Amino acid sequence: MAAGAVFIVIGIASSIYSYVPVDVPLDGTLKPGFTDELSPEMNVGGTASIQIVGSVFDVVIEDPTKQVITSQKDQTNFTYELTASKEGEYRIIVTNTGTEDLAITGHAQTKGSPLAFSGPMLLVITGVIVIGLGLRFRPK
Repeated sequence: MAAGAVFIVIGIASSIYSYVPVDVPLDGTLKPGFTDELSPEMNVGGTASIQIVGSVFDVVIEDPTKQVITSQKDQTNFTYELTASKEGEYRIIVTNTGTEDLAITGHAQTKGSPLAFSGPMLLVITGVIVIGLGLRFRPK
């Protein structure tokens, strides 16, 4: 039965954590001819910062309703500070149209998606089942 209680406690703690924004680095490189899509799930007031340096590239930033916030073509250096005005999944799309790698750096405050909530709930359900089985089969 103690194991069931542990499952429930971990599940509840994990479900609370999945809705708390965490700062995630956006560091990486992008090879020529490739596209990278970053999609932080942000609360209102959450921030993201992105810097792109290198070959020629295109960048588009969209809000959760697919409205374009900024769209730049044929850039070699790009910096943007985003503050979320709506809650939801923002999209940062970078396409390397040049011949050299791009260096992407920055950070975004992101939280778990609604789908991420299912894992902690499965832990809680498993805990209830383990406790139920423990009560059913305990020695009398």
